[in-house]
Amino acid sequence: MTQRLPCPPAPGPLEVYAARFDDLFGTLAQRRGFRDYLAGLLLPRDRNKTLTCLAGAEPVAGAQHAAV
Repeated sequence: MTQRLPCPPAPGPLEVYAARFDDLFGTLAQRRGFRDYLAGLLLPRDRNKTLTCLAGAEPVAGAQHAAV
C-alpha cells in the first residue's frame, strides 16, 4: 500500500480538530477540502442585512421564514 501524502495544516487550533477525521478521507484533496470547509465556516460573513446574517438566512426568501 502507498504512503499517504501529508496535508497542509489548517490555521491555528483547527488543525487538531481536523486531524481527528483524516482516516475518514481517502485522498489528499478530500482532507484539504475538509480543512478549507472548516475554516470557511468560521470566517466572518459579508452580508449587508444584520438580521438575516445573524440567522444565516437568505435575504429575500429565507428572511420570511418564521424561525428567522
